[in-house]
Amino acid sequence: MMAQNKIKTMILGAFAIETFSATYFLKIPHAAPFCAIGYCIAGIGIATGLLSSPELQLPRLTRSHKDKRSIHYRLVLIVLLALAIHNLSVLWFDELPFDINYADMLPIIKVMGQRFASGHSRQVYDTIPWIWNGVQPIYLPAMWLPFVPAVILDIDLRWITVASIFLSFCIFIWLYRPVRDSYKSFFTGALALLLFLWLFADNTSGVITASEEGVVIAYYTLLVLSLLSRNPLLIGISASLCMLSRYAFIGWIPAYLGYLLLERKGRQAAIFVVTGLACFVLLFLLPVGWPTFLRLAKLPGNYIEFASRVWRDSPSVFSSGPGLAFFFGPKGIYLLHTLLIILSFLVPISVMLFCYTRRKKKEMANIPLALLKISLVVFYTFIDVPYMYLYYTSSFVSLILVTLVIQQRDPVPSGAGL
Repeated sequence: MMAQNKIKTMILGAFAIETFSATYFLKIPHAAPFCAIGYCIAGIGIATGLLSSPELQLPRLTRSHKDKRSIHYRLVLIVLLALAIHNLSVLWFDELPFDINYADMLPIIKVMGQRFASGHSRQVYDTIPWIWNGVQPIYLPAMWLPFVPAVILDIDLRWITVASIFLSFCIFIWLYRPVRDSYKSFFTGALALLLFLWLFADNTSGVITASEEGVVIAYYTLLVLSLLSRNPLLIGISASLCMLSRYAFIGWIPAYLGYLLLERKGRQAAIFVVTGLACFVLLFLLPVGWPTFLRLAKLPGNYIEFASRVWRDSPSVFSSGPGLAFFFGPKGIYLLHTLLIILSFLVPISVMLFCYTRRKKKEMANIPLALLKISLVVFYTFIDVPYMYLYYTSSFVSLILVTLVIQQRDPVPSGAGL
């Protein structure tokens, strides 16, 4: 293994580049294309560092006085975080309307939720005549189902997004263990604070005021925790929620299954598959039916037409988000989409096979987590339309993983203390 201290420094540096490339650097004029390159390289650096780090573990709490006091501090911090998030969100919600002319994602999801709540689950995906003269809903079940309670209670759907991001920040606070006299722990916390301020004090990304992406962020954060727990049932459930919300990690699934089979973990692979199929049936087939599934399965092929329309109507999208689409231009849409599909599957599987063949010569750990990170990097780097709000799912995955890497104890050198 590389020296652990160097690995931590590399991962922290990569996380800093990734964070700034998806946030504040985007405000620099004409910087977005360079941010896309930095975002991609930094994400690869984080995944590489994970492979060279000792196996990550979830921290365990004891009944010691120190841990009890630590819990109290965290609970106070979570309460303060909730107050800050609430007050900032109210300010933005009062200023920006819940309206299709501002953003149509949540209004469409609201109609889907209304149809479901009124007992018309088979009509959830029917055309909505009064939105853009007949828009076809495309959101997967795990994306719109969490908003149904807000529909029933008649509250602003954006509070579901806010609550989901709050949950992800709470998980970070619960896992974060500052190491005394460690600048790495300090900078990890500072980067988390900057990410928080970007999402809630600055509305450039539109995450909390216009998007449903908080739900996706929460799902992927839970997937990281499930992988750290090594519980195949939890992994299967969280992976199903991720898959039934956004396709971002689709290439991770065959790579992960291949890893389990090569490691002779057939029972875990079977539980993962059965759990995934059960969630698919319960969340998708039973509520909306097989014909709707077939219709939505064809959606990825429509992204080329959608990207063409965005290039025509809103070309600034491609020069404001950290994706490589800008370099391909409107004439390279088909090539970009082809690369997205091929690389989303090819890269994770190739990395998995490389790691497996090299494990006998070079110790490697955290392979499933590294594969997850590399899958997200590839998907969001080559995505057809790089809307800024999409990129923070990968940021939260990095935040959780980097937090655990940084607070690992450095190995004691042989001979130390003699």
